[in-house]
Amino acid sequence: MTRKLALYCDQEIPENFKLNQRLLTLFARPFPKIGYIPSAADSDGRFYRERKTYYAALGIDVVTHCELDVDFDPERFAQMLTCDGIHLSGGNTYHFLYWLQKRGLMPELRRFVERGGVLIGTSAGAILMTPEISSTDFCDDTPLPGEEMDDLSALHLVDFAFFPHINSFIKHESQLVDYSRSHPFPIYGCADGDGIIVENEKIEFYGQVKKAENGTLTLI
Repeated sequence: MTRKLALYCDQEIPENFKLNQRLLTLFARPFPKIGYIPSAADSDGRFYRERKTYYAALGIDVVTHCELDVDFDPERFAQMLTCDGIHLSGGNTYHFLYWLQKRGLMPELRRFVERGGVLIGTSAGAILMTPEISSTDFCDDTPLPGEEMDDLSALHLVDFAFFPHINSFIKHESQLVDYSRSHPFPIYGCADGDGIIVENEKIEFYGQVKKAENGTLTLI
């Protein structure tokens, strides 16, 4: 299976250094170009500029971005699919998935990964790589008014769930265990600065990642 995935909790603290350096090795060439998909409208372009600055320090050029909800441009999204990588932002996971489904873009992102494209997700963007997004409830996400959803199926690029920012939630260990008892795949909990790299069949963990499976919690 061809997969090049980077699942971040955040990208704003020095603890992400090792994860960033491993990310660079996923690209097939130096100075790669990536596109940026925000979870919600970025009307003044602030978040796009922040990611552009962040990635520039790594030698990565964010060359385009594409909103999904307010100002969707199919041609810009098509251009994004020609990039070396795509970044899925953080935010409200329900809102993000709702618009990916509404625009019919889930198959396009799966094909992008199958062709060897690098997919990077931060928080909500990382959750979208998993089989389904209900773990986002632990981060206090809820559907927005008018966006109630029956189908929480996500990209299913990995066979595990993801719970970001566990350092911000006191009950995260019991939540991880409860989730693992009701789902047929493990769930990984990551604190800020932690993350997961998936390259083809190999899964690598960065930081103090916690795993819950079949009701048992372990530290990776």
